[in-house]
Amino acid sequence: TVLYSHYGPGYVVLMIACTPLPIIPILIAFSESKALQIQSAKEQCIEIWNTVCCRAVWQPLGFLYIYNLLQVQNSAWRQYLSTVLDFTAEELNSLLVASYIFLFIGTMAYKKYFLKTSWRRVYQFCILTNGLLTCTQLLLIKGKTFGLSNFWFSLGDDAAQEFISGVQFLPGSIMIVNLCPPGSEGASYALFTTAWNVAMILATSVSSM
Repeated sequence: TVLYSHYGPGYVVLMIACTPLPIIPILIAFSESKALQIQSAKEQCIEIWNTVCCRAVWQPLGFLYIYNLLQVQNSAWRQYLSTVLDFTAEELNSLLVASYIFLFIGTMAYKKYFLKTSWRRVYQFCILTNGLLTCTQLLLIKGKTFGLSNFWFSLGDDAAQEFISGVQFLPGSIMIVNLCPPGSEGASYALFTTAWNVAMILATSVSSM
C-alpha cells in the first residue's frame, strides 16, 4: 500500500515482474533425473484412491481437516484496527510484515527445538497459547495495553499468534509428506494439501458470516 500510494501501480507491477528474475540462474543449475519411470494418470489415481481408503491415511487427514476448520479467525479485526483504532495503511502493513517474519521464526523454532517433541504436546501447547493470545484482543478493545501504544500492543499480539502458527505448521506438513505413496508423491501431496487449504478457507468464511 505504501509503494502503491507513493509510486503508483506501474512501479508496483514492474517490481513484482522483476523480483523473480534473479532466481532464473539458480533454476538452470538444478539437476533433474530424466530416467524415471512415470506411472500413467490412471495408475496414479488408483494408487491415490487406495491410499486415501487406508485408515492410516484418512484418519490423520481428517484430524488435520477438522483442526484447520476450527481455526476460526477474526476476519473483521483488520477493519476494526483501521476504522476504530485509526491504524494507518503503513501500520497495517507493518503488522502484516511482522506476522510473516514471526511465522518463519516459528517454523524454524519447531525445527530446532520441538522436532523430537510429541505432536500431541505441540498441538496442545499451540491450542492453549493461541487461545490466551486471542483473548488479548479483548484487552486492546478495552484499552488496557499496559502502557503500550495500540500499535505496539497489536504488533506483539499478531507476531506471537503467527509464531504459534509457524510452530504448528511443520508437524502437519511432515504428516502429509509421510502419507504420500511412492510414485505419485506430487499428485498425492497436492490432494492432501488441498484438503488442508479448503478447511482454512471454510474457517475464514465462517468467521466472516
